This record gives sequence, C-alpha cells and structure tokens, in this order.
Amino acid sequence: MSGPATAAYSLESLAIVLVAEALREAHAMGLEYEAVLAETQARERQRLSLRQQARAAEGERLAALQGRVETLERRLGRLAGLLEQAPELPLAPRGAELSAWSAHVRALEALLQELETQVAAQAGQAVRQALEAVAATPDLDNILALYLARRQALRGEADQAAWRATVERVLARLELPAGMPVPAELEVLAREVILAETPARAELLANELRLQVHLQRQAQAEARAEAEQAAAWLEQLPEAALPESLRALLAEVAAGLVRLDPETRQQLQTLSGACAAEQARREAEAAAIVLEHSLQDLGYQVEAVSETLFVEGGMLHFQRPGWEGYYVRLRANVKEKTFNFNVVRARQESAAEEESAVRKRLDFMAEERWCAEFPRLLDTLAARGLKLDVTRRLEAGELPVQAVAPESLPRFEEGERARPWTAPRTMDLPGKS
Repeated sequence: MSGPATAAYSLESLAIVLVAEALREAHAMGLEYEAVLAETQARERQRLSLRQQARAAEGERLAALQGRVETLERRLGRLAGLLEQAPELPLAPRGAELSAWSAHVRALEALLQELETQVAAQAGQAVRQALEAVAATPDLDNILALYLARRQALRGEADQAAWRATVERVLARLELPAGMPVPAELEVLAREVILAETPARAELLANELRLQVHLQRQAQAEARAEAEQAAAWLEQLPEAALPESLRALLAEVAAGLVRLDPETRQQLQTLSGACAAEQARREAEAAAIVLEHSLQDLGYQVEAVSETLFVEGGMLHFQRPGWEGYYVRLRANVKEKTFNFNVVRARQESAAEEESAVRKRLDFMAEERWCAEFPRLLDTLAARGLKLDVTRRLEAGELPVQAVAPESLPRFEEGERARPWTAPRTMDLPGKS
C-alpha cells in the first residue's frame, strides 16, 4: 500500500441521500445502521412503486381514449371529403380528465354514424364497397381505392396508376409506428394528386406532397425529442415542485399528443435547473454525513465534517486513540473531485528531534499503520454510496511525514467522536440488485 494517496470520488445520487438519512437516524437513536437503512429503502421503494403504478394506469386509460379520438377524427375527415362538406367537430378536452375524454369520444361516434348514413345514401355501389373496405382496414390502399371510386362514380374511368405509384412512394418516406395511419392532411393531399384533372396539376400537387412529407418527418423528430424530454422531467422533478397543470401538460407531451410552447419550455427548464441545484446540495450534505459517520463507525476520532466540504472543498483530520499525536489529513478538491490523504504530526520544537532516527522510525510506523487501514475505509465508503478510486499513491516512507504547526491540529478528548469498529454487513444500495 502507500503513504500519501490521492483518490477520485464519485457519488451515487439516490444511494448517498438515503444512506445519509439512515446514518443520521441510526447515530441519533443509537440503532443499527443496516436495520435503519433497510427500513428507509423499503419505504422509498413502496412510495415509488405506488406512484408509478398510479401514473401508468391513468396514462394507459388516457392514451386509449385519445387514440380512439384520433381514429374517429380521421374517419370523419374522410367522410367529409366525400360529402364535400366540413362537419363542425366538438372541441377536444385540453387536460387529462378521463371523464371529459370519454364524453368527447361518444360525441364523435354519434357524428360519425350520422355522416356514414349520408354517404351511404348518396354514393354509388362502387363508393359503398370502397367505404366498407376502408371501415374494415383503413390502410393507404383502401383509402386511395375509395377516392378513385368516388372519382370514377362522378367522372368515369381514368388511368391513375402512375400518380398512385408516385403518391405511395412519397408517403413511404414517412417514419410511422406500426399500425399508425397516414396523417389526415397528407391523405387529403394524396387524394388530390390522384384525382387531379391534368398532369400539370398532379405534378404541382405531388411536389407539395413531397414538401409536406419532409416537414412531417422533421416535426416527428422534434416531437420525439420533446416527448423524451417531457418523460424525463416527469420522472426527475419532485411532485411538490411541479404544479398539477404542468404535470398534466407534460403527460400529454410525453404521449405525443401536444407540443410545448416556448414560454412553458423555458419555465420547465428553469424549474429543472433549480431542482437539479437543490438535489446537488442535498447530495453534498449527505456525502458529508456519510463521510463523518463512516469514519466514526470505523473507530476514528474525527473533526466535524462541514456540510460544504463537497461544495467548497476543505480539510479535516482524524485519528485513533493511541496514535500519539499522529493524524490523517484529508483534503478535498471539489474542482477535480479528489481526496488527498496523508499522515501528519505536530512539528517538534528542535531540529534535532525532527531528524532523530527514533522520530523517523515512528513516522514510518504511523504511515504503515494507516496504509493497513486505508482499504477498510475505501470499502465502507463504497458500500454507502461514496466511491473512491485511488489515482496516485506513494510507498510508506517514500516522502517524509508532513510536520505541521501544532495549533492546526485538533485536540480530541479520550473516546471523543469515536466508536469501536465492527465489520459492516453487505447490503445492496438503492437501485442495485
């Protein structure tokens, strides 16, 4: 092992906070740390499980209703095109209230039945057959067949194969999930391409279709990215920090139903930044608690660890009873996220004492003693969410033990801030299996 050592530290976000809570409670009540941690973890797992189950169930019901609304609106749009009239659709609810969406679905179904009756009454046999095919399987082939049947019923037979192939090729560029139909506005444009009265008109409309497909693909990519961000915000932002109106809106965005306006996006980014800063503060305070209590649990006398040690950096000393004036100095470098450990002692009054063979022998033994104990500290901190990776180490005696001003070292009373060491039992950290 080594004398002076430098170790890079990293915090396990959820683990370090829960472990600190358990350590603080255990030390305050004189309880076993492992038992308190197990109870704390169980409470946290139960709370997260209930919250996720409720969200999932409500989200599934809402998604099913909204999917039904989209299907009904597409069918209504197609029927309106056949009837050459635009029915007045009821306004969709803005929030996530399930009863409002159920009522909206019933209203759309009633309107759909009314329009289907009108189409059946005025259409010819070919149109009725095509309409039945669309109702059974509303894919692109049946939709185009319906448009063609309507055109043929009104204007006679025409060869539309070339333009139909063009339309299919352009629409094939869309990146649609399995089972999702072509957007209604593109269906309308595709119909106009196929039913155009002249080749020039068809070419013009086909170019417009190409442009709209390109824009649609861009919008899909942006919507996917925004949906992922909304889902991340729902998961990361605490319930208390997120108003119910914003939570409902984020649920709709995550489901791909609506988009965020710039003002709301900026509001959420600001809120996310504030919550991240608060979480970082909590983690830093928790890490300080874990460090202090871990040293105490290993039997060391230790200076009080500042809550800002992991924010501003700093220095502390610890030792065991019987170390006869030797300490381990821990210096935290926040910028580089490192700890530096080295053995120190009070500077002797005379140069002769400093250079004596006895003093050098005692210095070497103090470093050897610390080297033997250092791995135990690394294992304990890692088990509690504060992982140290040694990046630099020197052999005991390779450099002289640092002699410092006596007033810079703490004075511990016998038994102060120390506990007998017992081997920590193995326990999974939160989020680990």
